[in-house]
Amino acid sequence: MLLQIFLGGLLISSLAEVNAIVEDKQTSVPDFKKDVLPIFEEKCLHCHGAKRRGGKLDMRTLEAMLTGGDTGPAIKPGNAKKSLLIELIYHKEMPPKKEKNFVTLTELELLRRWIDAMPSNP
Repeated sequence: MLLQIFLGGLLISSLAEVNAIVEDKQTSVPDFKKDVLPIFEEKCLHCHGAKRRGGKLDMRTLEAMLTGGDTGPAIKPGNAKKSLLIELIYHKEMPPKKEKNFVTLTELELLRRWIDAMPSNP
């Protein structure tokens, strides 16, 4: 009986620890180079990178996205809802349908958290 109680407590504490790790990953601020750039490299930079700059947008650096392209800045620091990048991805206008390499909901949420965590411009 004591062994069952001990194992039950051990299981509960292990599950709580795993849950805390998952929650921490979801609430931590994404890092541009570690978390965001890999998404852009896989899904965006072949059209918005070194060789090509569709709409004159370069997505290789934060500074370039803040400068933006033909339609203005790609992101609005501190406000993902008003960021063109998020809007175009959400409405599946980017990447273009012919690419068939869409941003997943998990990746979109990460991009939203990254933008929302930025200090907004005064």
